[in-house]
Amino acid sequence: MKSKTIIFKTANDLYDFNKEASKCKTDVRIKTASGTFDFDAKTLLGLFFALNLPSIDVFYDEQEKEFDEYLTSLEAAE
Repeated sequence: MKSKTIIFKTANDLYDFNKEASKCKTDVRIKTASGTFDFDAKTLLGLFFALNLPSIDVFYDEQEKEFDEYLTSLEAAE
């Protein structure tokens, strides 16, 4: 599993993320840094709470190259 920390700046970011995650053939998980929330990134309803978080961690399979490239546009500055 690979992971990246991302930020949703707008609701459109969240919607686009969901569309890209849905294209993946493998599981894509979203987790908060505290571990309080852990859910499927392909479920739009579960993503809505993420708009209020400073950042979230995305876990996905390394074979999802296109998704990995897409996440670069949402990646949080370290």
